[in-house]
Amino acid sequence: MPQCANLILTAMLLMATMIGCNRGVPTARVEGVVTLDGKPLQEIRVLFQPDNKGGEEGVTGSFGLTDAAGKFVLKLSDSQNEGAVVDFHAVTLSDKLSEDPKDSDAGGFGKTTKSRIPMKYTNEPPKFEVKAGKVNQANFELKSK
Repeated sequence: MPQCANLILTAMLLMATMIGCNRGVPTARVEGVVTLDGKPLQEIRVLFQPDNKGGEEGVTGSFGLTDAAGKFVLKLSDSQNEGAVVDFHAVTLSDKLSEDPKDSDAGGFGKTTKSRIPMKYTNEPPKFEVKAGKVNQANFELKSK
């Protein structure tokens, strides 16, 4: 199942990148922390995909990667500038450490280990509203039970 989630994340990133650049679409800074049972999660990919503007020219998704303290700052996938489109977003969290690049074959599919992201957050991805004119705090306090 983790391979399927990784394929979906890759497809979403590609779609977000192909949507186009961010000209004329309002953005705002988004930063946050990802924790599991109160402990920071390092090496978690955070992907924001706008809900209401998908396919509209100039709209793109955003991504970030958590550090040792679980902190991340989103960047627009089309420009690498910080921020996310002002809108409601579907949020995808994926565990970079569950992938083992040494085991990848020519097709890019490698062996995976169990993700630290509980399945309930994969089955029902969180939503987040990015608001204009402020630094948005997107904290994801995951619970294993």
